[in-house]
Amino acid sequence: MKTSIIRLAVIGVLTGLAIAAAGQSQTRDTRSQAVRLGLKLFKDARFSSSRGDLQNSCSSCHLQDEDPQGMRAHTDFFARSWVPWRAEDPRREELRNSPTLLDSSLMPRLHFDGEFSSLEDLVKGTLAGRPMGWLPGEREQAFDRVCQIILNDGGEEASYRKEFEAAYNVQLAGLSKNEVIDRVAQAISDYLRTLNSSRTAPYDLFVKLNGLDETAHQENPRVFADRLVRKISMLEATGKLKLSAQFDTAALKGMKIFFGAGNCGVCHTPPLFTDNSFHNMGISQDEYDQVNGEGSFAKLEIPSSAKARRPSTQFRETPSAQKLGCADLGYWNFVDLKTSSLRRSGESDDSFLQRMIATFKTPTLRNLSFTQPYMHTGGFSTLESALAELKRLSALARTRQVREGDAELARIQISDADIAPLVAFLKTLNEDLN
Repeated sequence: MKTSIIRLAVIGVLTGLAIAAAGQSQTRDTRSQAVRLGLKLFKDARFSSSRGDLQNSCSSCHLQDEDPQGMRAHTDFFARSWVPWRAEDPRREELRNSPTLLDSSLMPRLHFDGEFSSLEDLVKGTLAGRPMGWLPGEREQAFDRVCQIILNDGGEEASYRKEFEAAYNVQLAGLSKNEVIDRVAQAISDYLRTLNSSRTAPYDLFVKLNGLDETAHQENPRVFADRLVRKISMLEATGKLKLSAQFDTAALKGMKIFFGAGNCGVCHTPPLFTDNSFHNMGISQDEYDQVNGEGSFAKLEIPSSAKARRPSTQFRETPSAQKLGCADLGYWNFVDLKTSSLRRSGESDDSFLQRMIATFKTPTLRNLSFTQPYMHTGGFSTLESALAELKRLSALARTRQVREGDAELARIQISDADIAPLVAFLKTLNEDLN
C-alpha cells in the first residue's frame, strides 16, 4: 500500500514537472514568436506616408549589419537621419542624430529631449512621426495606414493577423483601431527589450578581473568615482592590478582621467555609462552661434514658464539662416515643472525651466565605435573631435559663457594630452556585436 502511494506521489511529481517544463517551453516559444513579430514590424517600410519620397522603417535609422560600411549599434551613419521629403515640410534631415537602441528598455525617458516615457509611446510616436514622413496633425492618418496594413496583410498563413494570434493569442479583427495600434507598439517594444549590451567589453572584463565594484548604486557619483580611482591606485601600489592586451596602460590612464579630472563619470555612470539625466553641455549653443553669429544664443529670447507653450515648434528645430530664432532646446520642451526630480528645493517654475534650456539626455558611452558621429547634432565624426569640443566648451563654462551651462561642464579639466588616453579607455567599452 505504502509502495503504491509512493509510486503515485512520484508519478504526480514527475507529471507536474513535465507540465511545468511544457508550460515553460510554450512560454519561451510564445516569447520568441513575439520577438520575431516585433522585428518584422520594425523592418516594415509600408507604414511610411505615401506622400513622402522615402519609404522608411524603424530599421532605416537603427541599423545593425545591413550597411556595407560596417556594423552598427542600431544607429545609422548620418549626422541626422534622413526623413521622407514632403512638399508641405521640405526637409531631408531629422532633428537629431539617431541614438543607439541598446539598453533603451532600461532608460526611464527616451529620445535626447526625453519626449517619451516608455518604449510603447516611442514606437507610436515614430509610426506617426516625421521619420515615417507624417506631419503634425496626421497622427490618425498614420494609424489608419498601420491598421490597414496589419489587418489586410497578404497570405492567410503568413499574415500579421495569424502572427499576432500565435504570439499574443489575440484576434486583431475584433479590436478597435487604438487597440490594434497598442498591439503593434507592444510587439515592437518586446523586440526592443531584447536589444541589450552584453557587458562583455574589455572594460567589463577588467572590472571583474580586479574585483572592482563598478556600480554606483545609490552612492553620489562623485564619491563613487573617487572611491574607484583610490581602489585602482591601491591595487597598483601593491602590484596586484591586472591588465590585459585589451585593457592596457593607455586605457588605464584614460580610466583615471575619466573618473578623475575629466569629471566624465559623474554623468556617464557605470554600468550603462549614463545617469539617464539631462544636462546642458553647450552643444546647442555652439550650433546656434555657428549659424547666427558668436553670442547669438545668449541673446535668444526664450519665454518664461508662464508664457512658454511647450513643446515649441520654434525651440524644437535645427538652427538655420532660413528660420531665424529657431533653436533646439531639448528637454526644455518636455520637462514636467511640477513632478521632475531635477527641480531643486525652493526653485520657482521660471527658474527651473530656464535651467532646463538646451539640456539633453546623457547618452550611453558603450559601443561608441559603432555609433559615430557623436552628440545629439551628429556634428563630430571622431571621439577625438568630440572630446576636444567638450574641452573647449568647459573652458567657456568656467567663464560663464555657456548660457545655463551645466555645473558639471565647468568641472571638466582635461588637456590636449588627455584626449588620446581617454579615447583608449572609451574604446574598451566596445563589445563584439557580430
